[in-house]
Amino acid sequence: MTMLEAFVKERNEALFSLDRKKIEAYMIKYGETEIAQTPDVVFWASVYKAICSIKDAPEAISKAKAWLHEHGMSPYLAG
Repeated sequence: MTMLEAFVKERNEALFSLDRKKIEAYMIKYGETEIAQTPDVVFWASVYKAICSIKDAPEAISKAKAWLHEHGMSPYLAG
């Protein structure tokens, strides 16, 4: 497994878990130090938009799209 493949695998495992603590630990590992202070709606919008941008996302993508829609947000990173 290449370093890139390992990084993507680790990222996907964190995001698809939908476990805030696990996602925060992953983000802290890669330098995001202020994640714990992020309001819930901003945190989950970021997570769900990230999930929607992953081509091979599993069933987590339907929950992500539904949450974003319920909160008046687009599933696209630019929207």
